[in-house]
Amino acid sequence: MRVRSSAGFRGTFGLILIPAALAYGCGGGSSGDDDDDAGASGAPASGGTNGTNAGRGGRGGTSATQGGSGGTGLIGAAGDDTGAKGGSTAAGRGGSTGVGTGGGIGESGSDAVGNGGTGVGGTGGSGGGGVTGAVPAELVGVWQETRASGGTYESAYGSTFEVTSGFSVQLKISSNGAYYFAHFAEGASIDCQTVSYFDQSVGTVVLDGNVLTFHPSERRLDITDCADSGSQDLPNDPFSFDVSLEESNHYYGGLRTYKMHMEGGAQPLDVTLLVRPPVAEPTEPAQPDGFALGTVGPFQELQGLWVPSPGTDTGFFDPSTGEAYLPELNGSPHQWLRFEGDAYETAVALQTINAEGVCKADVIYYEQGKGLFQVTEDVGGQGTHFVGDVRLEATAARLIVNVRECDEDDFVYQYDVEPLLSYYRFIYFTTAQPPESFALICDFPLSEWQSLLCTNTPSFSRRE
Repeated sequence: MRVRSSAGFRGTFGLILIPAALAYGCGGGSSGDDDDDAGASGAPASGGTNGTNAGRGGRGGTSATQGGSGGTGLIGAAGDDTGAKGGSTAAGRGGSTGVGTGGGIGESGSDAVGNGGTGVGGTGGSGGGGVTGAVPAELVGVWQETRASGGTYESAYGSTFEVTSGFSVQLKISSNGAYYFAHFAEGASIDCQTVSYFDQSVGTVVLDGNVLTFHPSERRLDITDCADSGSQDLPNDPFSFDVSLEESNHYYGGLRTYKMHMEGGAQPLDVTLLVRPPVAEPTEPAQPDGFALGTVGPFQELQGLWVPSPGTDTGFFDPSTGEAYLPELNGSPHQWLRFEGDAYETAVALQTINAEGVCKADVIYYEQGKGLFQVTEDVGGQGTHFVGDVRLEATAARLIVNVRECDEDDFVYQYDVEPLLSYYRFIYFTTAQPPESFALICDFPLSEWQSLLCTNTPSFSRRE
């Protein structure tokens, strides 16, 4: 079994994976950057629009014309518009793995020839050459959509039927532009109660602006029809979609991902990325208004291990070794919380976090750190029921994503993610008002990984 890991925790990670059989290469290019050097006397250059994966802005020079525009990124914030030092008659620099077009005029140095853009479909500046056959990092991975009903299906060769039983789409893209695309649709026609088309192809995909063009090396269509069932090899003609990306979240656990809108095929598609690497700048909200920040750690009454259910498995992640496994699905939330002195640690295992497609993803998340507690009310004044606010300050955090039922793309990804602050309300019932229980309430804006811990919002009981 292959394991991709980042440094941090010790030990190994073991999951029992379900074997399977279709592959794409994985990996991704680096993001483009934006020119931020101020020019001494050159005209201002344009920074890349939509900075993430945008081309670099051209550099102006003492005798050069105005710096050219950077490439247009598919998603991201705008680049800046500062000029740069330059020599005379300099040529342009293309976008670095940009999504859109490359940069224009002006790399510094006398009579220098700028580097050509390596952006997908990006054209280099004057004197530079564009490079095709790759895709931006955001598009690398497994994309899927499953829909119970999909309107009308029309094949590339004119066949149509009503997709009353829906369709399923899977797109796998590697960093070098290799792809596997499968579109299965089933429904009914006037002449046949059950019609299905299964269109599969492999080849190379290229993004040019917002147009994703597939260049098949092999393409096959499997048809089930009352009159004419069978398989046929299709011509390797290119086909294209107009695409756009938007931020999205998996339905179970809220882990961040992308959704890609694809227009121009048999139906409009909204495919979701199965695994998105953790973002470089995760969300960490400011201290909420009305939050009472405490000065002490977990109270003596809270010391020990807490679980939401008698059937909870507390051994699925071992922070001392880094070993982990997916616990048995037995109807119990698999989540635990431990207080020891002023420290805490907590973990959760969520299985099948994605709502779309054949390939499945599971998540294990663990964090440890320090807690600050503040009682805001002794309910009823009886000393048995307390509510208050708690801030958890993580000092280490680990995210594990298990991909299964995905053929040769079955994989275990491990990430040491950015430790964050998170804010909760708490409720505690003492042993004097049994049963003793403790709950963390997710009322405040959530930090990036907090949604995983808040998925089941359990009330905990003491295990030890």
